[in-house]
Amino acid sequence: MVKRAVLLVLLMYVALQSKAQVNCFAQTQLDRNTVYAQQPFKVTFTVLTATWYTAPLEFDNLQIPNAFILPFDRTQPGMFTVNGKQYAGLQFYFIVFPYKPGRFTLPAINIVATSPAVGDYKGKKVNIKTKPLSYIVKPVPQNFSGDAWFVAKDVSISKTWNKPLNRLKVGDVIISSTTINARGTLPQFIPELKTDSLDWAGVYPGSATLADTRDEYDANGTRTQTATYLLEKEGNFVMPASTIEWFNPNNSRVYKRSTPAIKIHVAPNPNLGILKTLKDSLNKQQPIKATAPVKHGPKLIYGIPWYYFALYSLLVLCVLYFIITMIVKLAKMIIHKRQAYLQSEQHWFGRFKRSSNSFPVLLKNMYAWWDRFSIPNKSSSLQNDTRTKNAGTIDEELAAYYKQQYSNGSASTKVDADFKKNIKKYRNQLKDEAKVKVNDKVALNQTEWEK
Repeated sequence: MVKRAVLLVLLMYVALQSKAQVNCFAQTQLDRNTVYAQQPFKVTFTVLTATWYTAPLEFDNLQIPNAFILPFDRTQPGMFTVNGKQYAGLQFYFIVFPYKPGRFTLPAINIVATSPAVGDYKGKKVNIKTKPLSYIVKPVPQNFSGDAWFVAKDVSISKTWNKPLNRLKVGDVIISSTTINARGTLPQFIPELKTDSLDWAGVYPGSATLADTRDEYDANGTRTQTATYLLEKEGNFVMPASTIEWFNPNNSRVYKRSTPAIKIHVAPNPNLGILKTLKDSLNKQQPIKATAPVKHGPKLIYGIPWYYFALYSLLVLCVLYFIITMIVKLAKMIIHKRQAYLQSEQHWFGRFKRSSNSFPVLLKNMYAWWDRFSIPNKSSSLQNDTRTKNAGTIDEELAAYYKQQYSNGSASTKVDADFKKNIKKYRNQLKDEAKVKVNDKVALNQTEWEK
């Protein structure tokens, strides 16, 4: 007996413990599982709970071999439906830039969530292990014929000079700065521009500066590359263009942009001895690589710059104001027409036709219509009006119904169905007479046209 009681208590304890467990789990999603080398893909982690969170998430950094990883670890809350059930969730993501072709596995990470169990309010820490996912990094496509493989969403290139190029002479030193601005990639992936050798000038490549210009949603970067030119010969020459070529993974096309080629004139210089000194000085200079501080772009709202968001919001508000104004005007017009119709003769005549054949009810609806029926020289009494105009037997029928209703004290006087038809004929007759009078009046005001 004691053993059974102990077993029962243990079973109840296990049941209570299982009921009090925190229902919390994680989902991992890749926006694509096949990419090219350098093409980024997004890894989104969604941590879901059946209740709510009482503390921020704690999670490990994602580490993948042969790839650069940008963490965007600011969690975003939301409500999610899984198998028909609603869960509160927190999302964060990483952008992965693989640089080596092959088959790889996204490793699992550990996440610590703090959430109360269903029916409880105290938060409990739960360790959640995400599932590993596989992905493929494809090699450079065969149709790419450029010198350096480069993947980006969009690229711009520009070149500036340290001095004007319209007054040059032999022995002058000019410096070019070429800036490549790339969207959707890291500055480390922007290739170095090829520096052409010139037979009329010495070319000395300078340092390159990389700048990380990522925003809240994507990676961006710039590469600024310098080159020094020592003009050694006189004459007319062309500064060659600088060209950048890249592959856009969104449409699988190769694009190319270039700076313009510039024509220059180099005038003679009698002091040619300075050339050797300048050559020695430039040869001793060593390029120094530097990384500029991160330059963030404008504040983004839902992935677009704030000023465009403000403009779009203003346009939406204007459109909403216009739509609401039109709806209010339309509603007022409909209400006004409805009110006018409810007071019209047509509406009340319809009520008269649909009324019961009980004489008191029919008489009430009939005179409600007659009061709103506007014709010239109309009597306030329909019975008198029909008697004056010899309108069939309407006045006689009314007299008979009055006598039956009030003389005999009957409460069940019924009107024949033909009575309503006679009233309708009389109404049409009065309308036709009113039209004839209007037409006669117009005809009297007209004069015959004379040729």
